[in-house]
Amino acid sequence: MKHLLLISLILLYSCHSTTSKKGQEYETDGIPQQEELCPDNISETEPISLGKKQEKSPQAISLILQPVPRDIPTGEAINPDSLSMQTEYDYYPLATTEVKVIITNHSHFEYDCGESYSLAYYNSKQKSWETLPINPIINSILWIFPSNCPTHEQTIKLYTSEVPNRAGKYRIYKSFNDDTEVAYAEFELVDEAGAKRLRKQMDAARHNKNIISSQNLYASYMRGDSIFVDLINNSIHFQKLFRKEILNYSAISYGAVRTPSPFTQKAYADTLQISMKTEKPIYPIGTESVNVILTNRNLSQQSLFFGEYCFVARKQGEQWIPLHDNSLVNSVGILLEPDGDYRFKARLYPLFNDNTSGQYRVYKEVEFDGAKEKWYMAAEFRIE
Repeated sequence: MKHLLLISLILLYSCHSTTSKKGQEYETDGIPQQEELCPDNISETEPISLGKKQEKSPQAISLILQPVPRDIPTGEAINPDSLSMQTEYDYYPLATTEVKVIITNHSHFEYDCGESYSLAYYNSKQKSWETLPINPIINSILWIFPSNCPTHEQTIKLYTSEVPNRAGKYRIYKSFNDDTEVAYAEFELVDEAGAKRLRKQMDAARHNKNIISSQNLYASYMRGDSIFVDLINNSIHFQKLFRKEILNYSAISYGAVRTPSPFTQKAYADTLQISMKTEKPIYPIGTESVNVILTNRNLSQQSLFFGEYCFVARKQGEQWIPLHDNSLVNSVGILLEPDGDYRFKARLYPLFNDNTSGQYRVYKEVEFDGAKEKWYMAAEFRIE
C-alpha cells in the first residue's frame, strides 16, 4: 500500500499561473472574503462578468472553473529503469475520454509527487508538443513511492468538449521530488484507419514463431475501430500475454473466457478390428506433437472414413480435459481402405497448454464409409 500524506488544502490550478489582480481588487471593495473553494461549491451556472458581480450580493456570486492547460514541467528526466510511467494501453480509439496511468518505482530510492500533471499532444506538422486542458482542481496530496510499495494509478480525463481528440501521440507528464525530476507516459489515439494499421501489425506478428501469442492467435476481424481477436487459449493469462507480446489496444475484444469441458463420450483403442496407437508410449515434457497410427483390419472389408481433425486430452482425476488447440483444419474427407494404415500428427501446443507429467489421449472421430454411425478412437500415451 502506498503512503499518501493528505494535506488539507484543495488547490485551484491553472497553467496561466498569475492570479487575477482584478479578483484581488474586487475582494477589497467591501465584499467579504469567500470561503475556500471546493468542488462542492462550484455552480454550473453561466459565468458572471466582474462588473455584474459588483452589482450583486456575495450570496449571488458563482464561479465556473474551466479546464485549462498546464505547462510541460521542467527538470531532469528520470530513467525508466528507476521509475516508469505507462498508460494501461498503448493505443486507444479516438472516442476515448479517460486514460489510466500507472507509476512504478523500480529502484531502491524513494520518489514523491503530487496529483498535478500536464497533458500534451504531438503536432506532427509543427513538430512540437501542444499542452491540452486538464482538471483545474488539484488535490494537494503527496504520493510517496518507496521501494517496498512502488506502484500507484491515476485516471486522466481527456476534456474533449474543450479540445476534440485528434489521432496521434499524447503524453502525460508529472514532476517528482520537489519538481526537480520529470517522467511521462506516452499513448496514441487512433481513428478507423489507424485501427486497420494496428490490425496489419498484429497479423504480421503471427509469423513470428518465437513468441507464444503468435501461435495462440486463431483468427481476427474488425468492426469500425474495434478489433475482435479469437485466441486458441482464451484465458485471462493469455489475453495479458497477447497485449504484452503483440498488441496493447484498448478496443480489442477477446470474447468470453473459455474453459474446456470434460470429454465424456466413449472411445476405443481397438474395436471392430479398427485400432489406433501412438508411435511411442512415453514422450518428454515440451513435446510439440506425437505421431499416431490408425489401422483398418476389419473383416468385412469396409473402408474407414474420417476427417483431418483430432484433439488431445489430459487426464485430471477421473476426467479427460481437452487441451486448447487450433480447430481450424481443411474440410476434407479421408478414406482408409481395408488392411491399410493412416499416419498423422496430433499437436499438443505446449506453449499455451500446461502439459505436465501425466496421462494423455489422442481422440479421432471415424465411421465406416457409407454408414451413419460414428464413434471415437483413442490412443493413450504418457508425458514424463
